[in-house]
Amino acid sequence: MADVADTPSLARPRRGSIAMVGRGVLDLLQIVGECAVLFLATLWHCRSAPRQTAKILSQLTLVGTQTLGIAALVSLFTGMVMVVQAADQLANYTQEVLGSLVGLAMTKELGPVIMGFVVAGKAGSAVAAEIGSMKVNDEIAALRTMDIDPVPFLSMPRFVAMTLALPMLVLYSDVVGILGGAIVIAVDPTISISPSQFFDNLTEWLNFTDVVVGLVKGMVLGMLVSIIACAFGLRTTGGSEGVARSTTSAVVWSFVSIIIADFIIVRVAFLFFPATPR
Repeated sequence: MADVADTPSLARPRRGSIAMVGRGVLDLLQIVGECAVLFLATLWHCRSAPRQTAKILSQLTLVGTQTLGIAALVSLFTGMVMVVQAADQLANYTQEVLGSLVGLAMTKELGPVIMGFVVAGKAGSAVAAEIGSMKVNDEIAALRTMDIDPVPFLSMPRFVAMTLALPMLVLYSDVVGILGGAIVIAVDPTISISPSQFFDNLTEWLNFTDVVVGLVKGMVLGMLVSIIACAFGLRTTGGSEGVARSTTSAVVWSFVSIIIADFIIVRVAFLFFPATPR
């Protein structure tokens, strides 16, 4: 007679794919909920921002110094690569549209997204690591013991700084990327248009609304990156390994959120500012 213990029990749940999906969904909802709660709390404490101007300016300077050089390098070569690729594809048609192509792509799409990635990878990771180290070293608990709320003390200055810094970096990226495209046009003999034709076509098609959409997109991405970085820093556990995990997760979540937010903003922008034929 077979032993009952050797018989697989139908009542005993097995840790299969459904359980893994369930845990993943619960973790996702928990992280989204924590980020939403932190976002609302940070917005509420933004009313005290004028009293913490020194902290905000310090964080603003930190974000700028961490990202300005890499932002210029990435934007310059993005504009140059875009012109080279587009000029090759348009060789049998007309290359006169290169100005509008580069200008619209940089201001409305590539500038905000690239700067969002750069800020998330440089400043966002630094914020997550800094707050995560404070959490595992019980400095956050010490702040609460002294009746100091970590949200206005840590999260709010970084939130305001990144929200202000990213639109400025987007504008900076737009200018550098367009200049990179103009440099290629000036030195590449295979391109049949001159830099003056490039800028004439750019100014003809690029309008103020396109620039504003890119700046608004940069502001929203700055909010996302700062909140995600602070949220993962505040939920850090497990010592130095936990800090490393939180930093990596903050960057990955920021990248994914940037792509999703980019799609939503583009869709909304097309609804309110439809393209008009010329």
